[in-house]
Parts: sequence; C-alpha cells; structure tokens
Amino acid sequence: MRHLIRLIVLFAVLTGIAACHPSATAPSRLLLEHFQPLPAVDSICFIVAAEGEQDTAFRDTIPNGLFFATLDTALLNEINYVADSATALVLGRHRFALNDSLEACLVDIRQFWFQHQSLLLFNKNRNAFSGRVTVAEWYGGDGGQILTGSWLLDYDGDGDLDLVRRIMEHSILLQGDEARDTTYESAMLLRWEGGRFREGPLSENSLDPKQFPIPTNW
Repeated sequence: MRHLIRLIVLFAVLTGIAACHPSATAPSRLLLEHFQPLPAVDSICFIVAAEGEQDTAFRDTIPNGLFFATLDTALLNEINYVADSATALVLGRHRFALNDSLEACLVDIRQFWFQHQSLLLFNKNRNAFSGRVTVAEWYGGDGGQILTGSWLLDYDGDGDLDLVRRIMEHSILLQGDEARDTTYESAMLLRWEGGRFREGPLSENSLDPKQFPIPTNW
C-alpha cells in the first residue's frame, strides 16, 4: 500500500512538471500557422496586386524574425532584391495540399518597389519547409517593368498540379522624338516530378501560353 501511495505521488509530481514546462512549438509550425488553409483546388492564378488596387485576399503579417530565421538560407538566397530582411514586409496568404505529405504555402514579400510571391513547400513528415518556387513578381520603374504570374493546374493530366509561369517584360524605347512601347512575353512549364517543380519550356505543340492570361499594370 505504501509503495502504491509513493507511485501516485510521483505521478502527480511529474504531471505537474510537464504542465509547467509544455513542449515548445517548432518554428516551422509557428510559421505554418500564418497561412490560411484552403480546400482542394483544381487551378489557381497567382498575380501581384497592381499599384493602387485594393488587396482583399487573406493576409497575415509574419514577424520578420520568425520568417527569415525559420527558412533555410539556400531557399531565401533564390529570391532576388530582398536586400534587407529588417525592412521587408512578409505576408502569409493561403496553404493547400499538393499531396499527402506536402503542403504549399503562398507567401507575399514586399520591399520598396519590389513585390514577390513564392510557394513554400512544407513537408509534413519532416515538419519543415523543404522547397520554394517563384509564382509571381513585379519590379521596375517608369522606363520598364518585369511582371511574372503563374497558373497552377494539372497541365499534363497525370493527376499532379503543375505550374505555367509567364514573364512579361515591358519597356519604353526612345526612337528619335517618339517613344515606342514594347512588350516581350515568355512562358515556362514547371511539371511536378520527384517531389518538386521542374522547369522545362512549353513545347511548340502545347497550348498557347496566352490561354493563361496575366493582367498587366501598365
């Protein structure tokens, strides 16, 4: 009986210690909480909001210390023009399942004239962000701008979601006394293969990239 009482007291003490010292939530999980879950989707268009356009989509400001400390440096180095993490505005948008083990999280990064959107790939088995791909971007000035937008859909009909990424380069060229407005467009197919998006050009026999419209803001 005395032995049983000792066991009960020990259990109570250990339970109290556990209650006073809860396990810390992993930084990757804390970051994941800033993205609003979406139900399963067939297609999504990713674009940056034009200047002066009202942004009505879900947004949750992510603390810069959490965002830049949680992601691997190799993933962050792939994003151009984010020179100072202290002054960047980082917004969590949505997240949705790519398959049973991976979720895609749409993050919006803004710094001065630069706007960028990435899909961050969260591996639920590893409890960590394991990949990144650019889906939308805008930068430039009065003389020229480069706009990137993407469509996420099952392009090749294999059951996996792929990305069609479009890039539009706009410039104003002076020819004598006249200004000539020019736009160059290109497209890239990123098929989902081997647990990541792999780049490859759209074939000549594939769909016209203009069937994946991206609104311009010039």
